[in-house]
Amino acid sequence: MAITSAVSDLVSSFFELFSSLFNAVYGIVNAFVSGIAHLFAGFFAFVGDIFAGVFDFVGGVGKFVTGNIVILGIIAAGVFAYLRFSPQGQAQGQKLANRKKTA
Repeated sequence: MAITSAVSDLVSSFFELFSSLFNAVYGIVNAFVSGIAHLFAGFFAFVGDIFAGVFDFVGGVGKFVTGNIVILGIIAAGVFAYLRFSPQGQAQGQKLANRKKTA
C-alpha cells in the first residue's frame, strides 16, 4: 500500500509541477499583455486630456473676451482717438497722406 501511495504522490506532484509552471507562464504573459493594453489606454487618455485642456483653455479665453468686450472696445476707441487726434498721430497721418499722393 505504501508503494502505491508513493507512486500516486509522485504522479500528483508532477501534475502540480506542470500546473504551477503553466500558471507562472500564464501569469507572466497575462501581465505583459495587460501592461501593453494599459499603456495604450493611458496614451489615449493622455491625448484626450490634452485636447480637453486645449478646449477648456480656448473656451476660457473666449469667455474672457466676450465678458470684457466693452472694456476692450473702449480701450481700442481710446487708442484710435489718441492716434487720430494727437499732434504726433496727425503728423504720422500727414506723412502717410503725402506719401500716398506722391506715389
